[in-house]
Amino acid sequence: MIRTAVILIVFASILHTDTAYAQQDPSSEQVKFFEQKIRPLLIRNCVACHGEQKQKNGLRVDSLASLLQGGDSGPAIVPGHPDQSLLISAVKYDGFEMPPKGKLSDQEIQDLESWVKSGAIWPKTEVSAAHQRSLNFTDDEKEFWAFQPIVKTSIPAVTSDWISNAIDQFTLNRLQRQQLSPAPIAHPETLLRRVYLDITGLIPPAEVTEQFLENPSLGHYQQIIERLLNSPQYGERWARFWLDLVRYAESDGYNTDSYRKNAWRYRDYVIKSFQHDKPYDQFIREQLAGDEIAPDNLESQIATGYLRHWIYEYNQRDAKSQWSIILNDITDVTGDTFLGMGMSCARCHDHKFDPILQADYFRLQAFFTPLLPINSIPIATAEQVEQYNADYAKWDAATLEIRKEIERMKAPKIKSSRHDQYSKFPLDVRPFLFKTPAERTPYQQQLAYLADLQVNDQIVKIDWSKHFKNGQKSKWDELQRQLKEYESLKPKPLDVIPTVTDVSTTAPETFIQDTDHSVLPGVLSIINPQDAAIPVLENASTTGRRTALANWMTQKDNPLTSRVMVNRVWQHYFGHGIVKTPSDFGILGARPTHPELLDFLASEFVEHDWSLKHIHRLILNSSTYRQAAINPHAEAARQIDSDNTLLWRASVRRLDAEQIRDNMLAASGELDRKSFGVPVESTVARRSIYLKVIRNKPNALLMAFDGTDNILSTPERMTTTTPNQALLVFNSAWVLARAEKLAAATFPAEQQFESAIDQLHLRLFARHATKNEIETARNFVTQSDDSKDLWKDYCHVLLCSNEFIYID
Repeated sequence: MIRTAVILIVFASILHTDTAYAQQDPSSEQVKFFEQKIRPLLIRNCVACHGEQKQKNGLRVDSLASLLQGGDSGPAIVPGHPDQSLLISAVKYDGFEMPPKGKLSDQEIQDLESWVKSGAIWPKTEVSAAHQRSLNFTDDEKEFWAFQPIVKTSIPAVTSDWISNAIDQFTLNRLQRQQLSPAPIAHPETLLRRVYLDITGLIPPAEVTEQFLENPSLGHYQQIIERLLNSPQYGERWARFWLDLVRYAESDGYNTDSYRKNAWRYRDYVIKSFQHDKPYDQFIREQLAGDEIAPDNLESQIATGYLRHWIYEYNQRDAKSQWSIILNDITDVTGDTFLGMGMSCARCHDHKFDPILQADYFRLQAFFTPLLPINSIPIATAEQVEQYNADYAKWDAATLEIRKEIERMKAPKIKSSRHDQYSKFPLDVRPFLFKTPAERTPYQQQLAYLADLQVNDQIVKIDWSKHFKNGQKSKWDELQRQLKEYESLKPKPLDVIPTVTDVSTTAPETFIQDTDHSVLPGVLSIINPQDAAIPVLENASTTGRRTALANWMTQKDNPLTSRVMVNRVWQHYFGHGIVKTPSDFGILGARPTHPELLDFLASEFVEHDWSLKHIHRLILNSSTYRQAAINPHAEAARQIDSDNTLLWRASVRRLDAEQIRDNMLAASGELDRKSFGVPVESTVARRSIYLKVIRNKPNALLMAFDGTDNILSTPERMTTTTPNQALLVFNSAWVLARAEKLAAATFPAEQQFESAIDQLHLRLFARHATKNEIETARNFVTQSDDSKDLWKDYCHVLLCSNEFIYID
């Protein structure tokens, strides 16, 4: 009786809380906080297991009512009381541990706590408002800068000896309007180190530094730029940024996290594309629709691996939900990466702030709805395929009768195993799994693909030598012996690439979430409300939808594609883009600090055949890029522009995680500069871009310095400074080993420490050591007879120094 009373009191308090909430009128700031922080967090981390399709432990998190009702363990939140909310304790890993794939960041947990503490404001949303809102965009939305045609305005008529090219005229014009002056050009050694690290990710060799310091002319600097842009290291450096965007990895994620053989070929494709300055429009087309545009071109097929980077839960029986999650992920990443528009907030309803309809989200998704992953395109030349087929035909003919008998013996067990496995799938999926492919609809065939991944994996694990007994066992062994006699005839299977095709030339319907309203492929209605024109492909085996999307994205008058990409290039040279939110060109994103410059660069990009190297040259040769990090008028400038938005000096930037690891290996002389190939373990001294990328086993050093999780698109990395980073570099066995190798390589013969110290500074900092540095270091390493150990300690200190880890 007492327990019943307590339950009733708790239930009453929940009803009271919900009623109280319903009476609140949330402020615009509360709505903005929820839509920017809380809803995306829940969708990204929770809804897959606790949403409409699936409710683990009876819990849903896709509405306030569901959170208040809670699951098997009780209400998930108590508005106003984060300390009493199970959701908060779970994300803190206090008892429950959610999400299981990895703890949320401290900031995300803090956001959730703030939300609950402020009353768990959940704005009312209209289901399927997309088609209800129609095309009634406001004038402000229609006139929003990102959707306007790109206009190459006149270059500002400012004059100064400081100006090197058109970029400087735009930046200087903005500075002068605020009565600001740019910094002088950086010292040659600073500039050389900066340009090497920015283009290749590596510190310049000591001999290159000495040559440049002897002749630091502009002509020599420009020669170095050309040499670096044409080096393999340029492709390796700039491919890393792209791989962050497309959440590239070589494993599935989730608990099983299986390895994806040959996924690395996409990584090599990206490196080569940057290295050879592949036109960006071609780069886009190959990734979205390489299999449709050039089906006989292996590189194009590898490029389409872009559509295979989604995380995959091996044992997920809810095939419908899993396929929806995969398509949502592709849609989100495509919107983020190519259009700079955060589409995910329009999945459940019209975007609250941007003019993106819910229908637009699914119009974009409709381009991908027919997708079918495949692993059947051989990595071989036509001659190699022909030879393989000929050799296989010989083996096939010689063993046909033996294999027929083997298959007859296996058939009953395979049939029963397949039946048992299919029976574990939900009732709305199970019936068509027992049909033949010809009897299924295209959509059913896609779901059957996901189901068969699991079922076939179980069948492959059957130990046939233990399955058969007595006489059958003897017969099995004899057949295996006979088959083995022909082993020498059997050719080694050709490697295949992970790519995609379409399930049929007829696409499954695309429905707006939670409705029976279907849509056809299309782009953002505010740009073009018409359904997409789908090209008729010659000898088509696909729908041609992805080709249509690629065609639209690479139109010269597309207002987003070129702006977004040149902004990304700018971002990696200056620490932030002209638009500081590189994957959000929407209303909640930042406005461009130099809009005319952004359009100038976007125009230049397209006019020069979408050449990224052209944009690199413009930036690298500008005085804006070549500025020093110290401006003599800094104190006055900070009063006007404290975060250097207007670029009155160069911004000091920390090396990213891969640069820190690669440069420690380069400094110690261990770095293997071999390009391309199979991923390696972190113990191998290759560049970090070639390390194996296993989502659940990230490299500790890279993660300590803000490496990516390879689960979500990462347009910009956080740059943190923590005590753990300092402790790691000072105590890590791996860093200490680099210091030992560096010390062994540089320890001076006959105790000539002055020269060795100077060479060490050239090697690590791209500059000569000062007299004071030489004196201090010499005194340190000669203070005892143990000079070799002290030299190692000195090398270790330099590797851990700010000057090594930062770019001026």
